[in-house]
Amino acid sequence: MNAHTPLPLPAHEIWPDLWQSASAWRGRMIEEFARAEAAVTEALIQLSNVPTKGKNINLPHLVGQRFAALAKAIGTDGPFAVEGKALAKALDEFIAFEALRATLCHGTQTVTVDHKGRWHVTLRLQALRNGKVVRETLVLDENEAIERCKMIHAARQRLESKISLLIKALAG
Repeated sequence: MNAHTPLPLPAHEIWPDLWQSASAWRGRMIEEFARAEAAVTEALIQLSNVPTKGKNINLPHLVGQRFAALAKAIGTDGPFAVEGKALAKALDEFIAFEALRATLCHGTQTVTVDHKGRWHVTLRLQALRNGKVVRETLVLDENEAIERCKMIHAARQRLESKISLLIKALAG
């Protein structure tokens, strides 16, 4: 007999909690990026206030441009190359997560549940780059998402620490 027997879904009763958990993960991730962006902005402000050396430090509006401005200021040809040498690696490490930031902040989210009651998040980003539509999709299961959050958190802490050391050194 091929009678269709409905099976109860394990996540039916806990769906609101799963949705909340996935959304809370996304919120934590966005907060990590926001904190890094605040630290980079503060670094640029402090560098721009350094007499003579800071006069050409750019203070752009867009976040990606702020990261680029800090990278330029502490780069090998930048006015703060010596002081910012220790920061450069941490900055590059965090900049590597830029695509994830854009997807988290500007993408749409779909949450699904597997047969064991674990959530999976699908983030879809539709962007316009160089006059063309670019569609990107990122799918993470709950464990992958949590690991990604730990990685970003650690990278953000290293970035903030190096920025703090740079600012203290400049204050002298």
